[in-house]
Amino acid sequence: MLAELKWALLVIGLTLAFMLQPLLVMASPLEAELGGYIAAGVDHYGAFHDEDGKQSTTRGVLRNARVELELAWGKRWEAELDGSYKIEGDKKELDLGDAYLLYDGPSRFEAQMGRFKEPFGLERLTSYASLNTSERSLVTSAFAPGRSTGVMAGRYRKRGTWSLGLFTDEPDGGSTRAITARLTRAVIRSESQTLHLGAAASFRDLGDSRFQIKDEGEVFSADNVIRSPRFDARDAWLAGLEAAWLSGRLTLTAEAMAQEVRRTNGVRWQFSGAYLQASLFLTSDQRHYHRGEFDRVEPRNRAGALELVARHSAVDLRQRGVGAEASVTLLGLAWYLNTQFQVRLNYLLPDITGNTLMDNPDGNAITLRSVLRF
Repeated sequence: MLAELKWALLVIGLTLAFMLQPLLVMASPLEAELGGYIAAGVDHYGAFHDEDGKQSTTRGVLRNARVELELAWGKRWEAELDGSYKIEGDKKELDLGDAYLLYDGPSRFEAQMGRFKEPFGLERLTSYASLNTSERSLVTSAFAPGRSTGVMAGRYRKRGTWSLGLFTDEPDGGSTRAITARLTRAVIRSESQTLHLGAAASFRDLGDSRFQIKDEGEVFSADNVIRSPRFDARDAWLAGLEAAWLSGRLTLTAEAMAQEVRRTNGVRWQFSGAYLQASLFLTSDQRHYHRGEFDRVEPRNRAGALELVARHSAVDLRQRGVGAEASVTLLGLAWYLNTQFQVRLNYLLPDITGNTLMDNPDGNAITLRSVLRF
């Protein structure tokens, strides 16, 4: 915890230092906005999600209590600084979220430096407060990188985006250095429908560190029961394809990801996964798309918006007879009272083959989340 706090203070100090430089030479007034969200709820799951094989577990969770400070000055400069607090069973975690400085240039060109999400994966880049499920898919959680420290440049237009960045997790105690890029195109973009296509790739120097994919199977407070083989790794290639179709009240989303990891002895191991998700508003509402990502739902009437969700996600983490193959089928309901408050209820049906941590990998799960923005 002390190391995390030292790192948080260091990043905050560096971010403020970068911010002060343009402020000293610009006469435009500084604009500041403080916001965030609280996401909390309950997880109930069976033996599948418990490495000790406990038949029934119910836990209250504080999924995320997040505070966001957004700054803007002039027409070109922006900055953001976030902090979050999570309670996962007996585990409590204080985390630094985004801490970056952004230059918004002409023709939708942007340059960014600090700590932020790497440009990989439609679902990963969608804010947690804008999701329609309790957790991101098994595939995104297992493969898509999250926040790292780095520099990135890109162009973000209505019909297409590109972004390229250099990243490292060394300040967080890791040894990874990465080059990550993403390209998207809205091949159809109209008031009635949108067809989004995208691709991303990342080369990751792992520095001969210990590598293993571990995942809790879309239940935040569960154990990491879905695992790949574990070994020392030299580097890795990560690739992803994404597609989304929005037509009125219907949204279809699909992503596929693959990773090739080179061990320190030169042997290459491959892992992969994919998910397909469909959602349908029962009310006269629809999801919106903006510059390669999904926007927050804005209900059209006082009773709010109601959305049905179904998703199947599967990963293959088994190589040379070691590791697991797993899938999770999700049925869900999301209710948006307004842009500030929503409730998500999910029923999960998991399955696993190959190496397992528990003797009886059985039992479904139910997750409930309430999200309040402020």
